[in-house]
Amino acid sequence: MAIQYLDKSTETLNVVQALRRDGAVVVKEVAGHDVVDRIVAELRPRLDMDRHEEATVFDGANTLRTSSGLLKHAPSAAELVDHDLVIDVANDILLPHCASYMIGSLTAIEIQPGESTQALHRDDSLYPIENAGMELLIGVMWALNDFTEEVGATRVVPGSHRFLRSWHLPDVSEWESTEMSKGSVLFYMGSTWHGGGANNGDRSRIGLINTYSLGWLRSESNMYLDHPPEVVCRFEPRLRALMGYAAYGSGDDLIGYSDGDCPGWVAEPPDPSWNEERGQVGRQEDTDAQDGV
Repeated sequence: MAIQYLDKSTETLNVVQALRRDGAVVVKEVAGHDVVDRIVAELRPRLDMDRHEEATVFDGANTLRTSSGLLKHAPSAAELVDHDLVIDVANDILLPHCASYMIGSLTAIEIQPGESTQALHRDDSLYPIENAGMELLIGVMWALNDFTEEVGATRVVPGSHRFLRSWHLPDVSEWESTEMSKGSVLFYMGSTWHGGGANNGDRSRIGLINTYSLGWLRSESNMYLDHPPEVVCRFEPRLRALMGYAAYGSGDDLIGYSDGDCPGWVAEPPDPSWNEERGQVGRQEDTDAQDGV
């Protein structure tokens, strides 16, 4: 099984079908180079502040990372985090299991020359549940420069989203390097085994990786502290809702509701797909139906 590479003009349905079948899919050159270059320029000071001596084995001794307040420091990244293609794919994969979803984490990663391979892993391992057919999150990796196997392109085990969670390491030896050009994007399931590749080249590999998780789960990163209201209010309502500045659910069944005067708060679902009733009973017509009216 090989990961499929699709043109940016491909219909979203084809992207989703490949993602469901293989556990990962690449869409080529979705973001313009001007946008990508602007994001890299904004990220550069934060990446350069990373301290190698504090890195874990998983993070890598020759890898720079920045995540806390990423959109505060690199506001241009909002164009990728809130990209229409990303939202369309996330809607299809996640909405069957939730009323809406949230950004789980935002991280820029620069794999520098001399870095070794990262351990292959699943991103959904932080949630101690396993329901067949239910993805808890999806990952979205944007190539901010050309990804090649030599410089550490993300390694993915195609089909591994079908592996059941277990106490032993499954066979993840059949991995594939997702080589992709600048501005391309890799979608993968939260249950898909993947990891950074070894950088045996003479330049860095820079990527922006975002996860989107079911709205009734706690997000991996604390978006409220990382992006306080005075920062969030600069962005469009859909992105603010993705960052948690909106209630989850519908009717009287709401989670994370606020009736305060937060300038970043989104009172109404900003995406039509997030406004559907999904099993909750709390509307007047539901009450009337129960009473036989």
